[in-house]
Amino acid sequence: MEISITSRETIKPSLPTSAECKTQKLCLFDVFQLNTYFPLILFYSKTTNLQGFSDVSTQLKKSLSEALTIFYPLGGRRCDYFSIDCNDEGAIYMEASVNTNMEVFLKPPKLELLNKLLPCEPNKCHPHQEVLPQLLVQVNIFQCGGIAIGLCNLHILLDAYSCSAFLKTWFAICKGSKEEISWPDFFSASSSFPPRNTIGVRAGMLNINKDLNIEEICSTRRFLFDYKAINELKSMSTTSDETKPTRYQVVSSFISKHMIVSIKEEYCDKTRPMVALHVVDMRKRMGEPFSKGAIGNLLWPALVVLEDVNKNTDIIDLVKIVKEGVEQLTKELFKKIENDPNFLWSDECAELMLEGIAANKPISLVFTSWANMGFKEMDFGGGKPLWLAQRGGTKESIPNTVILMETREGIEAWITMKETHLTILEHDVDFLRFALLNPSILI
Repeated sequence: MEISITSRETIKPSLPTSAECKTQKLCLFDVFQLNTYFPLILFYSKTTNLQGFSDVSTQLKKSLSEALTIFYPLGGRRCDYFSIDCNDEGAIYMEASVNTNMEVFLKPPKLELLNKLLPCEPNKCHPHQEVLPQLLVQVNIFQCGGIAIGLCNLHILLDAYSCSAFLKTWFAICKGSKEEISWPDFFSASSSFPPRNTIGVRAGMLNINKDLNIEEICSTRRFLFDYKAINELKSMSTTSDETKPTRYQVVSSFISKHMIVSIKEEYCDKTRPMVALHVVDMRKRMGEPFSKGAIGNLLWPALVVLEDVNKNTDIIDLVKIVKEGVEQLTKELFKKIENDPNFLWSDECAELMLEGIAANKPISLVFTSWANMGFKEMDFGGGKPLWLAQRGGTKESIPNTVILMETREGIEAWITMKETHLTILEHDVDFLRFALLNPSILI
């Protein structure tokens, strides 16, 4: 299969950014993000609602220009460690032709070719001083008329929630439904959590992420947990007098167990501690002062220590550890922040984040959920996406990361690990009882 770039241009905002909005201050959590692009690919089948691709292309570019006027920092460039110059340099927009039908590509999905549908190399760590576009887009047209829109979003300003808000706005404009625009709030995050060159959260963040920032040659696999598997995991994780855990809690706990088993097979020291970092959306946990449209990396890494986990560990015990660990940490932390915003810069905050992992260099697993953010509803005029994808292939990246995505069939887990660990995982019979390895997409 060949994917050929047919055009490349820069799309600038339809209107110049006003003088008072020329500088976008980053928030505390933005400046701790790696200078890397996180990917997303949305697949759409050809429908009678769309005209020829030429008209679709024109409308996508025109509406992107209008969306960049609303999300004006995405048309700018980072000017220093703490801010973005909203200079209207624009977003990179590319188009490509794919010499096969979408059905061939998706039955089953060619994960090793996904990166070719993206406008740049995803998840590569760039030096912080490197000036990069905030947004790159690649629109891929298949022979059947199906379209895959690949995005690379610079993590310095956008998290998954912010990306979703931008896509809703772009696609609402594209299909002429401007009442669906998601109006952004660029000020709540930076005003509530301005960056400071001090200790406290900085020390905690840097220590937690120290080993995570080391890139290794990794591969990515896709596993589907359908609704039947999720319900069975929930039943296994609940006693009669308890409320059932969430989809996220059971799936992430189940994956944690089997990732740990696969990783420990390589290490002689089976006692090396393991921790799971669950990325928590602060908007949902804190509410005010954050509006629904608050843009930025409003994320908090809730750390859960996973002691003595092995193939005989019961899922009900892991779910309890994850549930209580995340809830206790975030409840305690956010209560302290609400009572005293300066708590973030205190030694106590750093100690809270690092509690239980100071010694022995633990192996870290990182879990992020993209569920309930509206990605599977993104319609630019031709209907909802058939499928959402991340990245594929074998590349240098940070290992032991999991992104959970909502699909029509259930929850997909995109797991990135060293190839040796993934090989063990994908041959784990107990894991495959619930997880389907890269099933075909129904078209």
